[in-house]
Amino acid sequence: MLRKALRLLVIGGAIGFAANRVWKELQKPAADQFPWLRQRMNDTINPWLMEHGIPGSATAEIACLEHVGRKSGTTYFTPVHPTIRDGEVLIPAPLGVGSQWARNILATGRTRLQFHELLHELDRPELITVAEAGLVPPKVADPFDHMGWRYLRMRLVATVP
Repeated sequence: MLRKALRLLVIGGAIGFAANRVWKELQKPAADQFPWLRQRMNDTINPWLMEHGIPGSATAEIACLEHVGRKSGTTYFTPVHPTIRDGEVLIPAPLGVGSQWARNILATGRTRLQFHELLHELDRPELITVAEAGLVPPKVADPFDHMGWRYLRMRLVATVP
């Protein structure tokens, strides 16, 4: 009985510690939240997705966004999860202005997106709030807006197979 109580106490303490760490991260500006997770995405997960040709494929929910570095001039390919509707494309940018790919696109004013084996030319990028994107109810959007999450909204210029 004592062992079970001790085990529950340890588990409860671990959950409390983890919840406290997550809460503290969410109090930071979006660009500073979860740096270890961003690093893991950039160093491991995104390259794996690209190597396996998943973004942009016929059935994938993930697209491949092509953008040019502001300083380097290097072309980058980033996996994203777009929504295409009414002549515009919305892409979540959880880091808001801290998203390097979003800053690159805002600087150049245009980009290309490969999604479901179609290539979309996009221009007029702007960062908007989650509420402005209109994909979720305002009460759901409010906490994300407060944390600094944004959507990159762009105009769909052309689509080619």
